[in-house]
Amino acid sequence: MRRSTSGSLIVLLAVVAGPPPLAGQEVKVGGQVTFGDDADFGLGPRAQLTLPWIAPGVRLAGSFDYFFPDSGLGDPGGDYDYHELNLNVLADISLDRVTNLVPYAGGGLNVAWERVPSNGSEGVLERLYGLNVIAGFRFPLVGFTPFVEARYELEGGQQLLVAGGILLP
Repeated sequence: MRRSTSGSLIVLLAVVAGPPPLAGQEVKVGGQVTFGDDADFGLGPRAQLTLPWIAPGVRLAGSFDYFFPDSGLGDPGGDYDYHELNLNVLADISLDRVTNLVPYAGGGLNVAWERVPSNGSEGVLERLYGLNVIAGFRFPLVGFTPFVEARYELEGGQQLLVAGGILLP
């Protein structure tokens, strides 16, 4: 009896590739620059996944920011470390007759990691959890989508941040 390997190969490819995307689902990736009232300047990647089965204009946005804070301890850019991970649900706000400016609002979760030096020691890495409240604008263009948003963190990082960046299809 001869075994067919083509069927096994198709099953293996289906498992590795994963399920087919839902109609209308989009994934965008890019980067952002963030300015915080406590953490100063940060950079990081960002990814968005549309959630068309919930409602049109709803998407899941994840980002990671690595900040370069001024420690304020006489050692500019010294041993003070701060970075955070954010996972948010964003929803577009419809504006009639405006197609190149899409406001959005949303909220989500953040996890912040902070290491503050004390008495000449390296300090302890502390993990902080919080909630985000977000409002922003995106500017859909052909081939890329610039955005700018304000994010207020309740608990966690406990700061106001302004981020801007570009997402690619």
